[in-house]
Amino acid sequence: MTSIAYDFTIQRPVGGALKLTLEAGRSIIIIGANGSGKTRLGVHIESQLSAHPVHRIAAQKSLSLNDSINLISLERADHNLRFGHPEAANKQGHRWGNKPAIHFLSDFDALLQTLFAKHNEIASKHLQERKVDPNIPVPTTDLDKLKTIWDGLLPHRTLKIGSASIKVLPQSANGATEYPGSEMSDGERAIFYFLGQCLVALPNSALIIDEPEAHIHRAIVGPLWDAIEKARPDCGFVYITHDLDFAVSRTASTKYFIRAYDHQASKWEIEALPEDTGLPEHVAAELVGSRKPVLFVEGERGSLDVTIYRHQYANFTIVPSGSCEAVIHSVASYRNSAVLHRLGARGVVDGDHRDATEVAFLLSQGVHVLPVAEVENLLLLPNVFTVLAELFLCDASTAVANLKSRVMQEAAMNLDLVSTRHTIRQLDRHLKRVEVKAKDLATLTSVYSTEIATIDPSKIFNDFKTKLQGSIASVDLSAVLALYDNKGLLAHAATILGLKDQKHLMEKVGRLLGGDAGLKLRDELTKVLPTIPI
Repeated sequence: MTSIAYDFTIQRPVGGALKLTLEAGRSIIIIGANGSGKTRLGVHIESQLSAHPVHRIAAQKSLSLNDSINLISLERADHNLRFGHPEAANKQGHRWGNKPAIHFLSDFDALLQTLFAKHNEIASKHLQERKVDPNIPVPTTDLDKLKTIWDGLLPHRTLKIGSASIKVLPQSANGATEYPGSEMSDGERAIFYFLGQCLVALPNSALIIDEPEAHIHRAIVGPLWDAIEKARPDCGFVYITHDLDFAVSRTASTKYFIRAYDHQASKWEIEALPEDTGLPEHVAAELVGSRKPVLFVEGERGSLDVTIYRHQYANFTIVPSGSCEAVIHSVASYRNSAVLHRLGARGVVDGDHRDATEVAFLLSQGVHVLPVAEVENLLLLPNVFTVLAELFLCDASTAVANLKSRVMQEAAMNLDLVSTRHTIRQLDRHLKRVEVKAKDLATLTSVYSTEIATIDPSKIFNDFKTKLQGSIASVDLSAVLALYDNKGLLAHAATILGLKDQKHLMEKVGRLLGGDAGLKLRDELTKVLPTIPI
């Protein structure tokens, strides 16, 4: 088998032309947001590789499938698929309608004609050979391969291949009847289409696929392209996508991201996705395409803290990173990457009982600290909770008084527990300094001894307990919320506001933050959240 190595270049506004090589058995991933020039780059690559077998599958395409087709010769069918007309001399006018970047591709019928023409030609040839030698093995056509892969990806269905038609037979015990190919779901037809296009491609082709994830469930899209690449080891694949999950799922690939496209100069601001950034690959892929500075935050996608940050820091790309340690690490990693740091990165972490020295140090590293022990406590701060009470048509002064009573009662009941948690955190932070500073055994022993000598668990515990007791005694809600970490406080807040539970409150707050009714709430949160420069 010939091993392809097709070279092409992409012009850039700075840094000179990017030279790439497409090889068999490997793929190139192009990642970019909407409007970044991805499709036009696909057109450019197709043009650059026109001296080789090249087949581009457009993002804008029809997935309409006819239940029966007119059979034509393989030569005409194949020509029709590749050039847009059985007798066309070039792709530009027929396949792409002289508008290769925006033309709506409608070639499903041509694909089916090619699949059946190849299938029938091989079957006819085999029949003639079988008359001479009854023992020759049965050949496998592209249509056979397509059926095998399609059936494997969708195990509850099986394709039924007719003489010139496609049907689907559900594999169930309820006696479900077969249905015509035209009634397949978008996902079923997309899988069929991508399989067919790649299987019938000429040997040693460069395959350019724009939006390879379109219409396909995320659980299937990876296995689909794994199967296609396995079936076509002679081909090189260029995937053009905005789907980060798909991009990072392709392991045997080099990845590039587009920031912008200069239409007049036909130049792309494109760079390789940086490796060894210290960030997970999917995070790095998300960040490189960002046009905003980045704000790393604690929590997971969909959590309340991420919802708050996205509305309050709208000028940043919000990246949830899980723990506070992950936020700190991500900010440092981003700043150390020559490619990533161009837009700047900041971080926000919970208060977590940090003293003034630690808060100042984190700020010097670009990490801001909340004025409360944990982000949920922001909603319980007096002025913020007052606005929530008003929005939920409660008497604000009564609601705040009830909240103070509940919080003080909870904090008093859990004094020792919270003081213990604080002490454990402080011990953990001291010991992490040993990990950072230790370079060899002698340093490890020395630093360990020094850090241990500075730790007095009893003093840490009692100092914190005294501070929290004083805040409780003075009924200082803001001071208690800066020290007391207990996500269960939101449940008390929900009850006071007349809501069912904590989840209901979080859902309500999320909707308020995204609408006009939440303007006053957003204003109060702005007053208590850190001011983060862009």
